[in-house]
Amino acid sequence: MKVSVFGAGPLTAPLTQLLTLAGSEVRAAAPEAPAEELAAALGHAELIFLTIPGPQLAASLPGLGLRPEHRIVVCGRGPDEATGLWLSELVSLRTPCLRVGALAGPLSPAEVERGSPAAAIIASPFQDVRVRAQAALHSPRCRVYTSDDLRGVELSASAARALTAAIGMSDAMGMGAGVRGLLLSRGLAEVRRLGKAVGANPDTFVGLAGVGEVVAASAAADDSAYLAGRALLRGDADPHEEALAVTAALVKLGERNKVDLPLLEAVHEVATGRLTAKEALKGLMERAAKLGGE
Repeated sequence: MKVSVFGAGPLTAPLTQLLTLAGSEVRAAAPEAPAEELAAALGHAELIFLTIPGPQLAASLPGLGLRPEHRIVVCGRGPDEATGLWLSELVSLRTPCLRVGALAGPLSPAEVERGSPAAAIIASPFQDVRVRAQAALHSPRCRVYTSDDLRGVELSASAARALTAAIGMSDAMGMGAGVRGLLLSRGLAEVRRLGKAVGANPDTFVGLAGVGEVVAASAAADDSAYLAGRALLRGDADPHEEALAVTAALVKLGERNKVDLPLLEAVHEVATGRLTAKEALKGLMERAAKLGGE
């Protein structure tokens, strides 16, 4: 199958490698590539993976020249902080492409480079997108699952970035495995509440796109979201880093839907300098006790 990959993010090289191993004929191009290179990639295939990081996608779309016949799989994380739109919505609203999906799951660039087995999930309301993307990527090295819960997969994958940053911050503070478990379980509860509010399937959050990605990313010392969390403790984190930008967007989404997200809000408060990491953890631990699991 012929596939094009547009982007220069951390997932570009490993995704290109996995697509090639699956037997796909891949042509890759960066968004800022010369016009003739972009045109060649556009004409090469109808299935296109966008590996552009979420915060940069809106600015990159106008120059790509996407056409109605293209099936698009978004690999970045959203929502877009400026508009509140999911990245799949950005593509469908700002390009002629309507058949859009998203890729998520524990795809570690370092592990793919080492030859470790990988897994991913492709979500789209369009069966055509799911079938094509799965066929292009599935191989003995990479298991690919599919879902029609696009909103749930996008939300899960985005929240996974935020929760990984929270775990990175906790680890940098010297907290133990118990706090890791607390952050993961409480973060999952928050995301499930938010998912219900936006019409996603709550079961999606315990799959590859959510828990699977958090477990893998928080165990990888070189994961960008984990490193962003550690940088929060030092006070030199880049607020535009994808994990922190996504956290800000999810907090806004929670506010619009009147969903309480204390953990994500705490990470955002630290990222914006309103709280220190120690103050944020103290505030979370001092919240009033509640009956029940939620």
